[in-house]
Amino acid sequence: MPLPIQTLLDQQGSAQKQTKYTMFLPNDDAFASLSDEQRDDLLSSQSLLETVLYAHLINDYVIFNNHFEKGQLYDGFKQEDGVQLHFDHRGNRTDDIADEYYVATSVSTSKTLFEGDVFARVVTPNIATENGVVHIVDTVLAYIYRTVADTLQTHHNLTMLWTDVFSKPVMKPLLEKLNLPAVTLFAPSDKAFKKLPEQKLLELVTDEEKLYKLMELHIMEDRVYLNDQDNQTMLTTLADQRFMRLEVLENGTAKTFFSYGDGIWAEVVQPNLGATNGVIHLIDSILGFPYQTLWEFISVEPSLADLARYLQKSSPDLVNYMQGEHDKLTVFAPNNEAFLEMYRNHYEDYETLTQSDMKVLENVLKTHIIHGKILSLDDLTKFNQIATTNGKTIVFRQDDFNINRWILSYGGMEATMVVKGQRMTNGFIYIIDKVLYTPEDLGYAGGALPILASVFSTLLSAILAYALI
Repeated sequence: MPLPIQTLLDQQGSAQKQTKYTMFLPNDDAFASLSDEQRDDLLSSQSLLETVLYAHLINDYVIFNNHFEKGQLYDGFKQEDGVQLHFDHRGNRTDDIADEYYVATSVSTSKTLFEGDVFARVVTPNIATENGVVHIVDTVLAYIYRTVADTLQTHHNLTMLWTDVFSKPVMKPLLEKLNLPAVTLFAPSDKAFKKLPEQKLLELVTDEEKLYKLMELHIMEDRVYLNDQDNQTMLTTLADQRFMRLEVLENGTAKTFFSYGDGIWAEVVQPNLGATNGVIHLIDSILGFPYQTLWEFISVEPSLADLARYLQKSSPDLVNYMQGEHDKLTVFAPNNEAFLEMYRNHYEDYETLTQSDMKVLENVLKTHIIHGKILSLDDLTKFNQIATTNGKTIVFRQDDFNINRWILSYGGMEATMVVKGQRMTNGFIYIIDKVLYTPEDLGYAGGALPILASVFSTLLSAILAYALI
């Protein structure tokens, strides 16, 4: 008996040779991964089989993998089936990460197929034919046949979420929720667990009461597809009085989604994974579970490399503050671009800040720190003015014309939040795009005399000269 995909190709016949195609051909493993029941269901329904197979075909385009543009949508062979295909590319040759190419089918309006995305890895790309190109893939596209709970137990990138979390007896009520008629799971991927230090991972999985409450933050009793969301989206979770906020970053046709829950931002690395009773979004962090101190985060975050260097240079006390597990801090962290902007546009200030008395640098950095308070973005919105560690006052406000832009003002300078807050074990950190300081701050060196020396140098010289006579 020929493979179903061969039957489709035979049906096209020679009359179609002049039309160009891109085809994604499931390999034997793709069909073998289906259970006997799932395979029988697929093969026994002519309409379902044709709809699924036609979803693997793009008409009138020949697309080699070097043109897999993230976010670009192509209609499946039959537009009336409501199937679209899109691509993803992962890997980085600079970091020696192997290139991997993915294709996904998105179903939104179909009489035959379940709504949602099915992702497949391209295992053999770019097989040229006389009327197009074929890519061999490892999954049957467009065929959704598992519930959210079943997908959780079988997905290759959710192994730790199942074995370390949902397989526990205490999680049975939540697992039952994943079999409801309509449910959404923001599922921490294996990467989310593997990046935790060993001690933090042990702390997470052994405190079952806390673990249960954390997982409630990842589940909604509704179908939430990300293509329909924007930066105003607030989702009601199973967690009591705790919501999830979404943010969407657009770059041309590509969209990147982020979820925010209980102080933790997570990138959605695989959105809209379809299930028969809902949808799964794979995320790269565990919401509500900080695992780094402020210093641990700053010291490894590439965009804060300059700040890490200047903190170490200015004062051991500042680093010790940020290392302390039991301290409570809120930090507005200037990124590398902030220091570069200062270097380019205010070079003398930059030289004074980074090369003169280190007390100057320490004082300016303290303007970016609030001691004794852990302030989330929701907390900050309740304040108009915030007192910093060195007694300065920062004004915090939302942009009048862009509600997604948050601005900090100090001494006539304004900085914009680049990252809207990430919870650490000992505080909150916000990444900003400017160094906040005043000219007076750059004259600080432990007393009033250096300030006067920089501002009133002529007058001060005369006073000193008179006093020496």
